Amino acid sequence: MKHIPSIIVGFSLLFLTPNAYACSCASSDRSFVQLAKRSQLAIRGKVIEYHWSKDDKERKRTPVAMTVEVKEVYKGATKLGKVIVWGDNGIQCRPYVTQFPIGTEWVLALSKDFWTKKAEVAISSCGEYWLQVKGSNVVGKMTDGSFQAKPKVISLPNLRKLIKAAT
Repeated sequence: MKHIPSIIVGFSLLFLTPNAYACSCASSDRSFVQLAKRSQLAIRGKVIEYHWSKDDKERKRTPVAMTVEVKEVYKGATKLGKVIVWGDNGIQCRPYVTQFPIGTEWVLALSKDFWTKKAEVAISSCGEYWLQVKGSNVVGKMTDGSFQAKPKVISLPNLRKLIKAAT
């Protein structure tokens, strides 16, 4: 009997706690080629630097964006030699840009970043939006984005053909 008030308070707190929602991707088993077809810009580029939020002057937190030097455009158009690609700031269900180390090359399928007013782009984490460049090849899920699919290696010229055929 003397524990009833504690039980009531415990249940009350359980039901009054705000819900926490994790990121969810409705249809995330899309391959890179499928996602590049739907993206606004698909490029091959080299990560050259990270950017931190304006309120993180001492750079103590995770960077939120990266500058990518454009080496080749597969889809869309950019007159810029470099683009700023926004990743996750902790609440946007995007990959953290530290997943793309400085100095590495990637093929990226990008879309306009609706969180900024600038003409900048973002990368999503719901599907295969990036492939790592290794020499003259790329590694990733080019044509099968299912969870069970294993990453494959193909040449950059063959990737160009796949993207061109899809768009």
